[in-house]
Parts: sequence; C-alpha cells; structure tokens
Amino acid sequence: SGAPIDVADAAWSDVVMDSAIDWEQARAVAHVGAALGALLVGAAVLAVPKGTTRHRVLGAGYATLLLAVNVAALSLYREDSFSVFHALALISLATLAVGLVPFLLGHRSARVIVIHAYCMTWSYAGLLAAGFGQLAASNNDRVGGWLVPVTIAAVLLACAAVIVRRLPP
Repeated sequence: SGAPIDVADAAWSDVVMDSAIDWEQARAVAHVGAALGALLVGAAVLAVPKGTTRHRVLGAGYATLLLAVNVAALSLYREDSFSVFHALALISLATLAVGLVPFLLGHRSARVIVIHAYCMTWSYAGLLAAGFGQLAASNNDRVGGWLVPVTIAAVLLACAAVIVRRLPP
C-alpha cells in the first residue's frame, strides 16, 4: 500500500487514459476566460488617461489576454473547418501587431501614437464584434445563416460611430 506507483503499470495507464483531459474543451474554456478578461481590461484601458503607467500596465494585460484569445480561437475547430471567427482572429493579431510593434521597438512619434490609438481601439471593437457574433452563432441555426455576419457588421458599425468621433484624425 505504501509502494510507489509504477507509471508503466498497465492498470495505472488505464487510469491515466480514463481521466484524460479534453483539450478541445480546455482550449474553449481558456478562450472564453481570456475573452472576458480582455473585455474588462480593455474597457479599463480605454477609460484611463493615455500615456500613464496605469495605461501601459493595463494595456500590457489587455494585449496579453487578446493574444491568448486569438491563439485559442485559432486552435478551436468545429468539423475541421476555417470559420469567420478564425479570420477575425487573424485580423485581430495583425491589428495588435501594427498597434504594438512600433512601441515595442521604441518609436513614439505622433504618427505612431495615432496608429497605436486606432489599432488598439479597433482591436477592442473586433473583440466586441466577435463576442456578439459568437452569441449570435448559438442562435444561427434557428434563424438562418445571416445572423452572425449581420451581428458582427452591426457591432463594428456602432463601434465605428464612436471611434471616428473619439480618436484624432
């Protein structure tokens, strides 16, 4: 009873295999958790004064969460197909890169700051659109295939109305 368990033992292997982690489910949970975190932290980033230490710390948290959201999204497949959500994840990663790489390389010109503001704000708009689109996808079968693209477009248009008025030209 006090002897160590031999991992090579066939009975132990059966126990390990029976309690195997559902990695697809784990990635989905991580994706949703990171998305909810990014929504909260991203809202805080948008609310605090820009250029402050608080903005930078919250922004780093938001970027990390958004990276996790997108990596998890790209690893999730339903019926082994590439979906609109995978395309949104790729666009989000590109937006994140354009918004952050110049800062990470030490560039701080007025143009870089404006590009950063647009890209990071649009990254949040994309996160909102994908979230609402995902909610719509859960009802898509009942109403037809139009609900997801219409929902995503409506959220992006609503965000555009706010972004255009709020950010510098």
